[in-house]
Amino acid sequence: MLGKKSMIAVTCTGLMFSSLMIANSASATETCGGYLSNMTDPLAIRMENGEKVIWDNVDPVLIQKRDKYVSLLKQKNWTITFNSAYRPYQYQRHLYEIVQNASKSSCVAAEKAAHGLGTEVAKPSNTAPHTRGIAFDAIVKDSAGNALNGRTFVNSQLKDVAAQAGLSFPLPTTDGVHHIVAGGSTTPDDGVLRLGDQGPEVTELQQQLNKVGYTVSTDGIFGSGTDTAVKQFQSAHGLVSDGIVGVATNAKLDTLSTTTTVLRSGSSGDEVKVLQRLLTKKGYTVTADGIFGSGTDTAVKKFQTANSLTSDGIVGSATWSKLRQ
Repeated sequence: MLGKKSMIAVTCTGLMFSSLMIANSASATETCGGYLSNMTDPLAIRMENGEKVIWDNVDPVLIQKRDKYVSLLKQKNWTITFNSAYRPYQYQRHLYEIVQNASKSSCVAAEKAAHGLGTEVAKPSNTAPHTRGIAFDAIVKDSAGNALNGRTFVNSQLKDVAAQAGLSFPLPTTDGVHHIVAGGSTTPDDGVLRLGDQGPEVTELQQQLNKVGYTVSTDGIFGSGTDTAVKQFQSAHGLVSDGIVGVATNAKLDTLSTTTTVLRSGSSGDEVKVLQRLLTKKGYTVTADGIFGSGTDTAVKKFQTANSLTSDGIVGSATWSKLRQ
């Protein structure tokens, strides 16, 4: 959910657009000492200045389906309120960087408060539905003013109307305001990945899990195998083992899946656990206890010898690279 929210109301007696512009606490070029990337995209700057519903850059197909949807809703005397449409990559990156760096800078912390952000914001991605221009978020109410959808539910009648317009609700119980062009990605923009999600973001997650020593299929489907691997990773690295990949899990995966920290006998910690899982995955079984003892030292040297590396027991960039192949 985005902070400093303004909404564009669309009634079923015709499209009626009105936006509330809310001044932001910092300019669109504010970098807070380098913690935030400068935004140059005019649409991202418009969003930063309070305009939250932008139809520029959306796929023309979405516009067609939106208009048909509104027409069908009008026939039922239902109303719709849009609260998000196109979301520029730079703006999503801006929100993500705010959450990631709020604890490091009072300037960023102020931005987080001004945007009304929580602890989780989706990683920026050019393939996310809103950034691709194939999605919008909206709430529909019936003629009596009762909501037919919300964050955790979608009325069955509304699903039928959306389907007639060529739209779908990919996650009706976790992101019921999120509409996408039927057949689009089912990865939501709510900041997390979880069981049932699909899309390129899930593929990236699976690749990262493989790089930290687990074995999952990179099919882009968050199924039971991926769920189990996520929970095991979370448990092993001091995170809540709920299978939900949010900011904390993402940050840990980002760090550990690319680490080239030099390790040797006597080292300890999360990086050593990753090393031990990768060694076991390669056939050199060791306990993933996070302690680089004699058993791990022996396994590293055997792996290095088998892969034409210097057999010194020191895990540097070359050994890390071979382990991840």
